[in-house]
Amino acid sequence: MKAWIPNAITMGNLVCGCMAILCAQNDPMLSIGWVLLAAVLDFFDGLVARALNVSSALGGQLDSLADVVSFGVVPAIWSFHLLGNHPLRYVCFIIAVGAAYRLGRFNLDTSKVEHFKGLAVPANAMIWMAILGYSWEETYQFPTSVLLLFVALTTLLMVSTLPLLNLKFKGLVWKGQEMRWLLILSAALTLLTCELLDLSIFASTMIITVEYILLSLAHYKKISS
Repeated sequence: MKAWIPNAITMGNLVCGCMAILCAQNDPMLSIGWVLLAAVLDFFDGLVARALNVSSALGGQLDSLADVVSFGVVPAIWSFHLLGNHPLRYVCFIIAVGAAYRLGRFNLDTSKVEHFKGLAVPANAMIWMAILGYSWEETYQFPTSVLLLFVALTTLLMVSTLPLLNLKFKGLVWKGQEMRWLLILSAALTLLTCELLDLSIFASTMIITVEYILLSLAHYKKISS
């Protein structure tokens, strides 16, 4: 029976994704809220499973299926609505395809590496959350070419094998985790700077995402050379 506690949390993630889809067109900010709640549940399901010592293959598969909806399908729908009546708006669903591929590959990967291979699907959702939130809050309309570029870029990053930092800390020690701590410090500095400049939290999210990708690439280029 204990095994169904983390699985129930995972199903909560899936339900949040479904609610985000329902709200996507008429209430984008509420849709963002549902995805944020999905992200919280996605964090806790694995944590609870490990704490109860009930981690299972089924739980892992359910987690990925929920993530495809909450962090793959929902961003695809967000981008679809952002493009309005543009004839290429259906291309946006390639984001959901990329998310499904990324998670399927992740489930089959047995290599013992500590970094992510390609952009994690929840991180993809954070990028689109920032784009949608900034568009809504600042009433700024991203040019169609920019939105389509983001569609292509986020999808390519997910299906790529670029080594990106895994943010799971092993204790509070500095040694061996320097880049993770550097990213945390960089993100905190970015948030403070954006607050002082009266910039939107969505703008700071986009900047932090770029910092994450650049620091990851710099780190793995250094250790591979």
